[in-house]
Amino acid sequence: MAGEDIKEDIKNDIKADKKTLRTGLKETFGSRALLGIILSALLMLLATLMSQGINNYLYADYFKDTKALSLSAMLQLPVMVILAAFSTKLAVKFGKRECGIAGMLLSGILYVVIGLLHVENVWVYIGLIFFAMIGMSFFSMQCYALVTDVIDDNIDDKEVKTGKRDDGTIYGVYSFSRKIGQALAGGMSGWALAFIGYDELAVAQTEQVAKGIYNISTFFPGIVYLLGAAVLFFIYPLSKERVESNVAELEKRHAK
Repeated sequence: MAGEDIKEDIKNDIKADKKTLRTGLKETFGSRALLGIILSALLMLLATLMSQGINNYLYADYFKDTKALSLSAMLQLPVMVILAAFSTKLAVKFGKRECGIAGMLLSGILYVVIGLLHVENVWVYIGLIFFAMIGMSFFSMQCYALVTDVIDDNIDDKEVKTGKRDDGTIYGVYSFSRKIGQALAGGMSGWALAFIGYDELAVAQTEQVAKGIYNISTFFPGIVYLLGAAVLFFIYPLSKERVESNVAELEKRHAK
């Protein structure tokens, strides 16, 4: 009898997991707001992990200056300090969606321009990347540092539409989606290097491979950031006006 009870419990758990998965998929693809923020966050994650994975090869095989890599990595700190002073104020004034679009557009355009320039001086490259990182970090602060507010906007939007406030499901779907994105993006740099013919046993890479590394380091994040801006603009519907309207509507309902 005990064995049968355990089997029954396992079956019930499996059914519950399947129901949760179906609910999560329905929540994701049935909500433009949730789908938009998940896609934009995943695109940024993809671009960031690719850049982190390929940077070692960029400075070693293209610029042939590995010491400059440490300085490039340190740029993130002053960028975040600068943005911390006014990022939240801009988000309040113009909206998180609007600021996210601006940040991704800035980074995307600058990365593409840097790719077209084929910069050979490592210090000029680092200077240009500093400005490209401002846009990326600006979106990052809107999407991650303010992630609770962004997801709360989605929860409010659902409550206005359906009358239900499903915090747990929305947070769960967002978190699960990011984990999947991290798993998929983890090996991207290795696949990209293999695609351009990188030879890890060679003493030095060919000029064609070195240029391929540079192109991946610039054009890939540039295109991905522009796609992220497009997702926020065309899919994610929670503009500043929409968020404020939802908040006002919920305040009316809760006051009754």
